[in-house]
Amino acid sequence: MKRFLVSQMLLAFLMFGGCSHGPRVAYGHLTYSELIEQSPIVVVGLVEHKETYWKERKRQGSENGLPIFWYHVEVRIEVENMLRGDLSASPVDYTYWVPAGAKAGEWNSPREGARYVHFLRREGAELRSVVDFWPSSIRVTTGRHGTLDQAGGLPQAIARLLLQPGEDFDAERFDIIQALGHASLLVGEPAALALVQRSDPRIRTQACEVFKGRPEADRLCGE
Repeated sequence: MKRFLVSQMLLAFLMFGGCSHGPRVAYGHLTYSELIEQSPIVVVGLVEHKETYWKERKRQGSENGLPIFWYHVEVRIEVENMLRGDLSASPVDYTYWVPAGAKAGEWNSPREGARYVHFLRREGAELRSVVDFWPSSIRVTTGRHGTLDQAGGLPQAIARLLLQPGEDFDAERFDIIQALGHASLLVGEPAALALVQRSDPRIRTQACEVFKGRPEADRLCGE
């Protein structure tokens, strides 16, 4: 009997050892509108460092009820612009959790050295992404912006950020397809194209290539 109890205790340790029992994973896919509505803190920031702590994990059931392990990721960002909320210092660290195993589609995976709009929330003293696993950031490839025009609301401000060049804009690093895709989801394709039409010639040139042969090219390129 004693041997059986010891074996059961060992099995429990192997199953749950190293697991964190802190705040639960916030698992859910949010639309762009929901990201904006549910994020009390929205900042533009450059990712200085990202680290996944493979020895720190949570055990939380997946949607089909099976056990799944989630691993802690910590991101340090240099805050460049505050779009909503207040952060008293920079850089700041925030956390999110990702599941083990193969992944498909898009998930929360900011890259070191890249700039993003980060959608965040506070949980006690901890700063966290608004959701875990699913994307809680939007890549910015227009460079650093000293000031941002927030007229018209947050979706419009982010769309302008994505499609108007910043202080260190580099046309070779700018991703027009990605920027237009995000902006269209934020404000709709007609409004996004109107922003491109009023933007820098280098951005319009790339957009012309994307829409070559389509009616939109006439308006964007003046042909």
